[in-house]
Amino acid sequence: MYVFFSVGGCNSVAQVLKYVAYNIFYKGVIKTEQYLGHSFKKLHFLMDQAMNRRLQQLDLTSAQGHIIGFVAHSPEPPCARDLESAFGLTHATVSGLLSRMESKGFIALTPDPKDRRVKRIHLLDKGNACCREICQRVRETEQLLSDGFTEEELACFRGFLTRAIQNLSEITPSDREE
Repeated sequence: MYVFFSVGGCNSVAQVLKYVAYNIFYKGVIKTEQYLGHSFKKLHFLMDQAMNRRLQQLDLTSAQGHIIGFVAHSPEPPCARDLESAFGLTHATVSGLLSRMESKGFIALTPDPKDRRVKRIHLLDKGNACCREICQRVRETEQLLSDGFTEEELACFRGFLTRAIQNLSEITPSDREE
């Protein structure tokens, strides 16, 4: 049996949840800016938006730009599984990205000579031509991000980020369940 109640004039469970979330996060019961995760998520979102705007002229998204950079700097042509591991993406997401990039003429997918089930990712001329431009736009975005920081502050910031990444990378699936 479910007990239904009304909170703040809400008449559905979804409205109650929205009401509670709004009051908790936006009216100051819990200030999201005091949580590091919120700041990291906001920074990631802003960086992703900035890169999407900068790469739009090249007909690329931020994610596609990352893939071009990864392929360009790989010692041998990578496969989809390499991208999944490197970026923590699902197979479906990588497949969709590669399909769109292939249809736009940035990459070619060719069967691996040793294992025909595996497709290797090769940059085409269009992909190679964009690589230098992508690097320039990444540098511009990084410059905006680091504007106003001293070299010492940037070194500390990088160190803090590296340590935070290591801290969370050490969590095993069994630790998360506790």
